[in-house]
Amino acid sequence: MGKHCNFLAWFLIGIVTFVFWGCRKPGGDERPGCGDEQSSGREIYEPGDDPLVNPAALFEPRPRDLEKIARDEELCIRLDREPRTLNPLFVADRSGFVIVNALFAGLFRVGSDMSLQINREMVENLEESADHREVLVRLREGLKWHDGEPFTAADVVYSWREINDSQGPCYYHKVGAGAVSECVAVDELTVKFVQSDPTATRLWNLFFPIIPKHVFEKEKERYPDLVSGEYYQEQVRWPIGNGPYRMVQWQLNNRIILERWEGYAGEKPDFKRMVFKVIPDDRMALILFEKQQVDVIDRLGAGLFALEANSEVFERVGCKAYGERWKFYYIGWNMDGSNPFFVDRNVRYAMTCALDVPGILRKVYYNLYSAGTGIYHPDSELFNREVEMLKFDPEGAGRLLDVAGWEVDAADGWRYKEIGGEKKLFEFSLLVPQQIVAASQVAAIFQHDLAKLGVRMKVRRLEWVAFLEKIRNHEFQAELGFWNPGVDPDKDAKLWCSDQYADGRNYIGYANEQVDKLFGRGREEFDPVKRRVIYQQIHKIIYEDQPFTWICNDATLAVFNKRIRGVELSPRGVFNFYPGIRRWWIPAELATDSAGFGN
Repeated sequence: MGKHCNFLAWFLIGIVTFVFWGCRKPGGDERPGCGDEQSSGREIYEPGDDPLVNPAALFEPRPRDLEKIARDEELCIRLDREPRTLNPLFVADRSGFVIVNALFAGLFRVGSDMSLQINREMVENLEESADHREVLVRLREGLKWHDGEPFTAADVVYSWREINDSQGPCYYHKVGAGAVSECVAVDELTVKFVQSDPTATRLWNLFFPIIPKHVFEKEKERYPDLVSGEYYQEQVRWPIGNGPYRMVQWQLNNRIILERWEGYAGEKPDFKRMVFKVIPDDRMALILFEKQQVDVIDRLGAGLFALEANSEVFERVGCKAYGERWKFYYIGWNMDGSNPFFVDRNVRYAMTCALDVPGILRKVYYNLYSAGTGIYHPDSELFNREVEMLKFDPEGAGRLLDVAGWEVDAADGWRYKEIGGEKKLFEFSLLVPQQIVAASQVAAIFQHDLAKLGVRMKVRRLEWVAFLEKIRNHEFQAELGFWNPGVDPDKDAKLWCSDQYADGRNYIGYANEQVDKLFGRGREEFDPVKRRVIYQQIHKIIYEDQPFTWICNDATLAVFNKRIRGVELSPRGVFNFYPGIRRWWIPAELATDSAGFGN
């Protein structure tokens, strides 16, 4: 999420609110965001009424006649941060995935509808045994790596082994690839995958990145993690891939340049070069966009999108893309018993009822995001429409806290409960990652409203790595974060199943035996209709347990140069699905002299 135009003001409000409310009694009407001069503008902005949003030309399909397409153009895309690695086994950040998906091609890919697709540019044939335990994949002939070496079945087998090697930090892909019990090269172009249990996720388990064996095996004996050592550090920055683009340049903290690889066996992309500029600040990115030094900003702050991406200069240069995304922001409550507050469901319900989601959507997100709806988005077929969403209800929140035994002390206005013979104050800390800029605004509003209920919340902002370390070690009481639901719902089991508390992503210690069993059934059910019902049940149970307070669902807030065509929106936004960026194009009559490498 990018920086908002009023970041500094809100940041200061967060600090002042923390100090002020951390030491005074509850009460008072001052509320973060109230009386803002732009509040009326925030209330009336409606993307559907904005003529710059989703113009028909932006989505114009790619023509079959290549003469109508400008084939020598350069596309400049803004990155809000530099990727930590371009090794596809270890990449775990959004910036890295965007670039890696252009440099590497695998056996499968994700479609715009979140479906799994066989990559026919790589795979000639796929056969599956009747019992669904074995899959035989036949590669196309003539596939090569960027250095000219052949792409073979040995590369697939090698990649599978390295992902499952305990010495390598390949956490992201171990869950799926780890379910494959055997992966062998039948011949140079044929790979056999064996899985001990037939599951609905059997093909998703084969959706893992492939690296060149001849490159990575060289220093394996000395550096078994494939990360340490100068040689492997070079692969982080100068990867040899097999995708439609190859690496040309990486200027640290500046730009990464890819060039169309004419040796690619599949359909060639229309842009000759892609330049990824590292521009952390949203406002600076928008300035450079208006100066036509950037063509695409895929994620812009809500305030900039609503109020500032509408000037005459912007209108001459660009347009906006807006759509729903299946990514949600939440506050997670640590339920593992390490604190006396959030094991009680009444308390978790009270926290949700105390969160002013309508006000947050209006004041923080300019009505561009939608209210949180649980683990699945309303546009997903897994969403359970029988679930009754909790509403902002401060009075109801107070009653729930009373029921839970957290009563207001008339002497100071704060809530206390006697636990083990000791009078315990309801005071907890909320961990907030610095990278989610709007989190400061959300936390300030929530902190204020909880204080009025007699609950003291402290806000602790942490750098991303420190934040992750805390939540992975379960060293927190509450945390504000986000989650991108998996392309297959089984991938979300690592967030909710009780056996994922120690080594998975069940950081909050959520445990529900029925949910555990349903995830197991969903994994084994092949009938898509029955499988959908299972996950709808999971959605309902988890929402009714309220292990999270769901804040809002994300949205695509992107801007594009007006010359660009062929854009498609998906639950993932505008990147990391097929065809996605591969079908973007510019009409031949709008071609420019773009031999500037993003300068």
